[in-house]
Amino acid sequence: MDLHITKNTEWFNNPEVVEILGAFIGDGWIESDKDALYITGSPTEDKLYYDNYLAPLFSKYFINVKARHFPYWGVYGISTYKKGVINKAIDLGFYVGSKSKVVEIPLIVLYSNKKDVIKAVLRGIFDTDGSFWCERSRAKSSIEWKRTHNYHPEFRITSCSKNLLKQLKFLLDKLDIESKIVQKSIKGFKCNRNISNSYALNIRKIKEIEKWFKIIGTNNPRHKTRYTVWKKLGHLPPNTTIQERLIILK
Repeated sequence: MDLHITKNTEWFNNPEVVEILGAFIGDGWIESDKDALYITGSPTEDKLYYDNYLAPLFSKYFINVKARHFPYWGVYGISTYKKGVINKAIDLGFYVGSKSKVVEIPLIVLYSNKKDVIKAVLRGIFDTDGSFWCERSRAKSSIEWKRTHNYHPEFRITSCSKNLLKQLKFLLDKLDIESKIVQKSIKGFKCNRNISNSYALNIRKIKEIEKWFKIIGTNNPRHKTRYTVWKKLGHLPPNTTIQERLIILK
């Protein structure tokens, strides 16, 4: 089956459906026997995202689901075991089985002329598989504050699929957001149980990162609280929990 072609083309004009697809591309999978579909994340940092956003959104367009903890994997997220729902998802471009090295954005989304659709797939991928954090300056500085505070923002989406990251860069270029793809040979990094090189799409310039949050945004409180704390304080204290960041933002 060509996953880039579907009879339900009208669904790809709906940014909310496309955002669900993006979330699946970021951190979801369908078991090879097509008996289960999962989208999962951190049981601490991503819980609010799944409880308050992705589970209700998935319920709106697919089937009623409630986010829950999966102790075996140590993750938190949503799932469905309904064959009809899974087949519908497959028809919309959701990959079956191992997808880490081959996953791509369906061409009908990649070449959409609707900016809301483009932004939705980018946001869905970032919200489930992206990172925003802050580091201290890499350059020597005579300013004590810069040596002791994590103030320089960093933005990254990592994948074993280089083609996926090329697609993300293509879409970001459309939105005039500068990014760069780098290869990362990470010792012990696993792609579907096999040690493999990964690739990262980085945005390092502050003005470009700010463009992302202004133009594309995020629906995941993990990212939103990190970014807004940085904007409020001028730095992001390292190793904070989402609860601690919410307190800072009160």
